[in-house]
Amino acid sequence: MGLEFKKLAEDVRGKIIFLSYNGTKSLNIAEIKKGFARGGHYHPYEQYHVILSGKIEYREENLETKKEQIRIINGPEILKVPSNTAHLLIAIEDTLFFESFDKDYIATDYQKYRKIVEQRMKI
Repeated sequence: MGLEFKKLAEDVRGKIIFLSYNGTKSLNIAEIKKGFARGGHYHPYEQYHVILSGKIEYREENLETKKEQIRIINGPEILKVPSNTAHLLIAIEDTLFFESFDKDYIATDYQKYRKIVEQRMKI
């Protein structure tokens, strides 16, 4: 079966290419234009974001402890996002990344972060 194109989505933040590998693994390639944000949610499974190029402010909040970490990340870099951990990527420079996961995509908005994504889309 191999690699299969699923769809292309685009908005003011940039494009996302949705791919599937052997029907069991999903791979999304996304861009974030400078000043915009992606994420603002959490998943019930571990996930990886591979920052290929660019520079982001990465925010992560543990939902149980409410402990938040904020880091500046320059690509290339691999970010491991633990399950049930809210995350947000804000582009300091135009950024290209991909994410992969082995399960059906499930995301729950985390309003503290999602509000930032939506506000920046109105700029």
